[in-house]
Amino acid sequence: MRYKIAAAALVFALVAVLALTWSMYAGGFAATATVTVEAPRSGLVLDPDAKVRFRGAQIGRVAGIEHVGDRVRLRLELDPDLLGMVPADASVDIRSTTVFGAKYVNFVAAADSSSAPLRPGAVVRAQDVTVEFNTVFQRLTDVLGKIDPAKLNATLTAIGTALHGRGATMGELLADADRYLREINPHLPALRRDLASAAQVTETYADTAPDLLLTLGNATATSATVTEQAAQIDSLLLDLIGLADTTGAVLGQNEQPLATGLELLLPTAELLHEYRPVLNCVVVGLARALPLAEAIIGGQKPGAMFNASFMYGGEAYKIPEDLPKVNATGGPRCDGVLDRVPGSHAPYVVTDTAESDPYAPTTAVRLNGPSVFQVLFAGLPGVTPR
Repeated sequence: MRYKIAAAALVFALVAVLALTWSMYAGGFAATATVTVEAPRSGLVLDPDAKVRFRGAQIGRVAGIEHVGDRVRLRLELDPDLLGMVPADASVDIRSTTVFGAKYVNFVAAADSSSAPLRPGAVVRAQDVTVEFNTVFQRLTDVLGKIDPAKLNATLTAIGTALHGRGATMGELLADADRYLREINPHLPALRRDLASAAQVTETYADTAPDLLLTLGNATATSATVTEQAAQIDSLLLDLIGLADTTGAVLGQNEQPLATGLELLLPTAELLHEYRPVLNCVVVGLARALPLAEAIIGGQKPGAMFNASFMYGGEAYKIPEDLPKVNATGGPRCDGVLDRVPGSHAPYVVTDTAESDPYAPTTAVRLNGPSVFQVLFAGLPGVTPR
């Protein structure tokens, strides 16, 4: 009896050791952090206990797979010590080691990832799931199932016949295409800019299309009118030819007088060109002075309004000091006409003329002034100015 109990205890101890070993191997006693991954699908060969990797190192396993509607939710159990290395903004891809290999979950850190680590309980969306070979084969089978073999055979036969004996030509064509592409590649940025500008130009043409169509419609009506009046236009052209012949004869006879007249007008034209700003000054000045003039002359009423008074007589006309002198230069000037400030006076322009000094009224009585005879005939023999 004692040996039976010892044997049973030994068997129980062996079973306990094996169970403990299996639990330790399966991670039953290891602390884990749970992270949820949502993906459009899990793939055909992604099973529970699949590996979870980051930068090529295993950081956990897939604990469970749950289908929610048309999406899949993966529950990951990750090593808490290694979870701190995964950034919070890392993306997730579901990949496979080979075409037929089992899939695994791979965390991918962004180039400018944040320093904050991924927290337990976080939910991450998978960006990409590797396509299985059987999926590709199924799609290819679906495509081939919709193709008529006879038509496919005819198409391939036609292509083979067209290419038969033209291998050298095809090789040259491919070599030329490769050379052209090599030359075009450096200009791709400029080509992109041109295409973007072409889009803007196209939009501009689209906006102006109604006006262009209206113009073309009007041009059609104009063309119809010209066609209807073709006889009158022919007569007009003939008359213009006759007028040109007559005008040519007249101009030929008067060539030298016309040239002389133009030469004589040149100084006058140059003077008018130099003083062309004064024309605007005069016209605008008259327009601004017109209301003042209407107030002086009474507007539409007859009569005039003015103040009159007696003034002291000025200096008598003297010879040769008061003889006319025309030697003013400078200009054009428009001081105080267009930019007049109310209450101000335009500056006096000093010129080399008989009236070079500003007018100054006489403020005192002059006695023994010259007579009218002396004023009119001063300077003649026997006539004194006083």
